[in-house]
Amino acid sequence: MNCFKINPSIMLGGVFSLLLLVMAVAPAFAITLTPDQIQKIQQLSPAEREALAKQAGVSSPEASARSIESPQTVQPRPVSSGPLEGEMTGATSDASQQAQEVAKSAGVDVPVEKVAGTAGADALEVRRAFADFVSESKPLTVNAGNLKQFGYDLFAGSPTTFAPATDVPVPPEYVVGPGDELVVQLFGGKNDQFTLVVDREGVVAFPEVGPVMLAGMSFADAKATLAQQVGEKMIGVTASINMGKLRSIRIFALGEVEQPGSYVVSGLATLSHALLVSGGVKKIGSLRNIQLKRGGQVVAAIDLYDFLLRGDTSGDVRLLPGDVVFVPPIGITVGIAGEVVRPAIYEVGRRTDVSDMIKLAGGFLPKAYRDKALIERINPSGDKSVVGLSLKGKSPNKTQVRNGDIIKVFSALDYEDNPVLLIGNVKRPGKYAWTKGMSLSALLPDQDMLLPETFMDYGLIEREAEGNREPEVIRFKVSELFMKGSEQVDLYLMPRDKVYVFHRAHFREAPQASIAGSVKSPGQYELKKSMRILDLILAAGGTIRSSSFDDAELYRTDPETKEVSISRFSLAAALDGQADANILLQDMDKVVVHSVWEDKQRHTVRIHGEVNNPGEFLFADSEMRVSDLIFAAGSVTEQAYMHKAEITRYEVIDGEKRQTSHLSIDLRDALQGKEQANILLQPYDVLMVRTISNWRSHEQVTLKGEFRFPGTYTVEEGETLEQVIERAGGLTEDAFTQAAVFSRESIRAQQQVNLNESISRLEKDIAQAEITNSTISNREVLDDKQKGLIAAERALAKLREVKPTGRLLVELGSDGKLIGDSTLKLTDGDVLYVPKRPDQVLVMGEVYNQNAMLYRKGMDRDDFIDLAGGTTAMADTDRIYIVRANGYVESGSGWSSNHKIYPGDTIIVPQRLDVFNLLDTTLDWSKVLMQIGIFTASMVTVGIL
Repeated sequence: MNCFKINPSIMLGGVFSLLLLVMAVAPAFAITLTPDQIQKIQQLSPAEREALAKQAGVSSPEASARSIESPQTVQPRPVSSGPLEGEMTGATSDASQQAQEVAKSAGVDVPVEKVAGTAGADALEVRRAFADFVSESKPLTVNAGNLKQFGYDLFAGSPTTFAPATDVPVPPEYVVGPGDELVVQLFGGKNDQFTLVVDREGVVAFPEVGPVMLAGMSFADAKATLAQQVGEKMIGVTASINMGKLRSIRIFALGEVEQPGSYVVSGLATLSHALLVSGGVKKIGSLRNIQLKRGGQVVAAIDLYDFLLRGDTSGDVRLLPGDVVFVPPIGITVGIAGEVVRPAIYEVGRRTDVSDMIKLAGGFLPKAYRDKALIERINPSGDKSVVGLSLKGKSPNKTQVRNGDIIKVFSALDYEDNPVLLIGNVKRPGKYAWTKGMSLSALLPDQDMLLPETFMDYGLIEREAEGNREPEVIRFKVSELFMKGSEQVDLYLMPRDKVYVFHRAHFREAPQASIAGSVKSPGQYELKKSMRILDLILAAGGTIRSSSFDDAELYRTDPETKEVSISRFSLAAALDGQADANILLQDMDKVVVHSVWEDKQRHTVRIHGEVNNPGEFLFADSEMRVSDLIFAAGSVTEQAYMHKAEITRYEVIDGEKRQTSHLSIDLRDALQGKEQANILLQPYDVLMVRTISNWRSHEQVTLKGEFRFPGTYTVEEGETLEQVIERAGGLTEDAFTQAAVFSRESIRAQQQVNLNESISRLEKDIAQAEITNSTISNREVLDDKQKGLIAAERALAKLREVKPTGRLLVELGSDGKLIGDSTLKLTDGDVLYVPKRPDQVLVMGEVYNQNAMLYRKGMDRDDFIDLAGGTTAMADTDRIYIVRANGYVESGSGWSSNHKIYPGDTIIVPQRLDVFNLLDTTLDWSKVLMQIGIFTASMVTVGIL
């Protein structure tokens, strides 16, 4: 049985209309296909089938054709935002973000860095401690910007079919009607089995018993009636009666449902099935008063909140033929946000109070601040007001809510009454619980609590003063806490004290030494106790290959006078650990290691051209020849010209000017070691290896479609299209050469450039028009301008979707040769596609049903336009044009023009230009719209659409 019906021609046309780059979009419906229709769709590409299925609202055509007796998996369906969600909620920052903004406006820096017990980390300690105060201050704000309407996610997943499985038991109260099957098994005096179908008159024809009226009876009564008839008319025979196949019934889903209309469903379908089969309830429809109408009267109503909140399905009554499921508009809505279990927008009754809303929302979260809540309300006058509430206590709040109210339940503060915070160079920094009589020694019982390099002479307690809570500072010596008799310096702690223990680097800059020159990692390094030159070099990663192991320098800065002295030492001796060279370092010392290239000039030679690794190479002072340089560059490539290479040499004459000379050598002789060619090189020589004349990498072209041997062929320079077609065995008998499509990458690139220019021009004109429209005060003029602006933006969107094909229009004869005297020389990447003879004509643009239609001999342009429903009010009937299958364009001068149509042609009805001319722009709109149409028609011919 079918849940949906649609004209198959509309469905097939949807494959093309889904992707056409024109102003109108074809409607999409949910469909059920026959196996014959599925066979046609299977001839489409996977992408086209996927687009068709998506447009039709099903997972795939094959899935839709399955028996309704097999329930399908639930497919996700996006649930769009409703108008209430955008109207009742606003973009508000969350509490943590606002706390940061409040702190910033107050001039307070809120750190996020983690305090660690390392040098320099103590600089962040005070900032981190102050962050606690900021976090303890929480504004009365609630993020209500993400509130959603409650309950509509029930329809976020829609099954592809909605009939229940056939193996479920039929309830006794099921009403039997025409189309139902009853299976009667006889045993006793006679053993037989009959399948009885209730006919249109409500009667079953029971052999040997006669007609029996069952329509309108419950299943239990029908079983009893049949059993009674068997007992009376068939002596000694007992009957077992079961339900067979169930009938289909037609019902209506109307009102605020996603897809209102008539549906055919199973006889066991319930009210909830009808809602699901129609796509669910819109967000402007009510979930709390869904009505079942029978004979014009409301016979039942269902509240989906009973489903969602209590799991109560008792109101989900079964449907009868002709029933109407009606969803009225949504009623009063109230939102609740903040610290509740289920923040959302709820549909409520007229006399609903705050306590009822909290119950709907699932109650409070543990962090809810019940002392103060707010209702944001829109008054009848249109302005907004705020109503304060207290949710504290056991008695419910009976404050009545109104339509559009938002209740905000705030979060409690993170304020803590009794923490003590330990910060700094300790092993276990963090928060500790304060107890009465707690002392500093209880927090720091011994030195094992401290990290290395703790500054023992100074510690700090930050405490909130009584009365004004201003911070006051209490100093102590850390070292005295661990001495005998430390009770005299021990301090009692108060709630919310912050105890700081500092690293020694917090009070003095750490000593450093630096190293520069020919080492792996030059830079500054922390100076450790008893650190020497060898230690510093090793800390810098050691020396490198070019390091000079002779003299190095040590620059030393006097700590008092700041004067710098220099001393030289042997790097080799220092690395060997000799005491006179491996000097003990001091603060601000700098070691410089030299490179061997500082004493000698580094000469290079270059090679470029047809070698595997061209570039600059170090010149060897010993006898470096041409062959040495070539081998250093990875040898020559296969396209190298071996008979003649060129060396460019630079010489300085008398130290006054540079002279350039060019030497020619035989490269083959040079590689064979012949001295007259394999000459000695000089510094800065440049060797150029030429390329063989007319060398070309292999180029390929592709032949697709109706060729005897289609595929990719390698071509030589000057080879023509006709020659490659001959190599491919020529064309098949089914080849339709009038629709041959030849594409070239260079043409596609140029088309893309032209298209980008049109898009850029159109964007500028639209931006200028928006600025101009903002200054127009006349409402009628502004409305006209806005129409043109909307049409232009729509055209811009379609123009951005256009993908150039690089098509070169060719006329190919049935023998595979170009018509006329022209020849076409091929280049790399060329593609020729010759399709089979098409049997369709495509109508696009301003018609009521954009579609591909079966070609009919003798029909002209106007006939096909009439089949597409005729032109729309926006059509420009004077500029209708035809894109032929070979890519050529023909246009007529009027609606009465009679144009012959051939298979594969595309008829394009453009939009009226007077709409676009409202933009006051010099843009040639006829060219823009025709460009869209021609590109789209070309894509259809190539097979993209």
